[in-house]
Amino acid sequence: MSDTRVARRLGQHGLRASRRLRYLYLSMALWRRRAPIWIAAILIGLVAAVFANGSHLSHELFYQIYDQSPLWALLITPAGLGLSVWLLRTFFDGAGGGGIPQTIIAMQPGMHALRARILTMRAAVGKMVLTLIGVGCGSTMGYEGPIVQVGAAIKYSLNREAALRHEGVARSFILAGAAAGVAAAFNTPLAGIVFAIEEMGRTFDQRASSTILLSVILAGITAIAVLGDYNYFGVVSVALDLRSGWMAIPVCGIIGGIIGGLTSRAILALAHHLPGPLHGWRINYPILFAIACGLLLAVIGIASDGITFGTGYFRAKEIIEGGGSSMQEYGILKLVSLIITYISGAPGGMFAPSLAVGAGFGLNMSLLLPSLPQAAMVLLGMVAFFSGMTRAPMTGFVIVMEMTSSSSTMIIPLMATALVAANVSRFMNRHALYDGQAEIFLRQLRARHQAN
Repeated sequence: MSDTRVARRLGQHGLRASRRLRYLYLSMALWRRRAPIWIAAILIGLVAAVFANGSHLSHELFYQIYDQSPLWALLITPAGLGLSVWLLRTFFDGAGGGGIPQTIIAMQPGMHALRARILTMRAAVGKMVLTLIGVGCGSTMGYEGPIVQVGAAIKYSLNREAALRHEGVARSFILAGAAAGVAAAFNTPLAGIVFAIEEMGRTFDQRASSTILLSVILAGITAIAVLGDYNYFGVVSVALDLRSGWMAIPVCGIIGGIIGGLTSRAILALAHHLPGPLHGWRINYPILFAIACGLLLAVIGIASDGITFGTGYFRAKEIIEGGGSSMQEYGILKLVSLIITYISGAPGGMFAPSLAVGAGFGLNMSLLLPSLPQAAMVLLGMVAFFSGMTRAPMTGFVIVMEMTSSSSTMIIPLMATALVAANVSRFMNRHALYDGQAEIFLRQLRARHQAN
């Protein structure tokens, strides 16, 4: 063989080896970029499972103590809210609020300083600790709103270098983390995606779709591996014949939209300014104000035989399953407890409690149409109040449908009721709840920046 052919053969082998090494290098680089995304999604699923179990255990612990003597609530609930606010102001400055409004603002362009404060592991841990304290002391809050911020914080923190290099990438990570948190918390993958698009649609980028889907899938699989495949409120075997039960849609939609819209309006108004001297007390003595709110919650809870304490998960499930005949006052009392908990300043979510309030009002509305199945009216009441309060009808009907594994015959009624309620709510309040809270939070940030 001539020297020329040998050289040509060696050159070809060298070229193939160079291509293989380049392919291997690019593959390894791709794995290095994607590994933090996958790890973050799995971690979100684990955290959501821990959060869910911690919430249920702290809730059960409270009731075990309460069963020994209801008077314990007069100590535990005020002390818990006061401790939560003190820890927030002392150690966890980035963990305030419900989680969803803060995440919405963090997705806006140029919010690098805010992200460095609220989308950190420290803020995520603080959010979990403070929420569990709130749930454990019997206040009306849930972990499903906070898991949105926690999920976004985990996703953003583990991919911080890539996020800092490109604004669009940063927003996609925050959005994907929020969606994965909702999906894992409720075991509702579709609702997680819909929530991300509907609640944060102003900054939604179609290029983030694959990141969102992958995050929701991995977080959901991880949560199921830990908690098992479950339905949040159980399986509801109920159908609504639209030929005979169509009246349930306008009845629940209008009533739920009115109550939900007025609730949203009241919450936004009270976030801005409390009546009389209460506003000054909340600003000047936040810890004592939280303790006073906790005392009021304890009094309401004891007077109602304990039904208003906690997230409302167990009470709502009881009502859905056909119980709750003696809880006709549950909806209004739980709503009052929700508002008091919110104005206390203790971090916690309103996602699950709002569904519990809706279940209570659905029970009331079932009396208006006694010929229809109570469970169907309760589900419609849940989606109506939630959609009226948040003005997020797609998230409302999808999450109720997935959380109860509702039959296909309930999809159209849930969808229609959510749409009616969301549109009726517009006449009650100009702003949607989370958008309004996000605007208030943004104004507070600007005022804080100017003061510094």
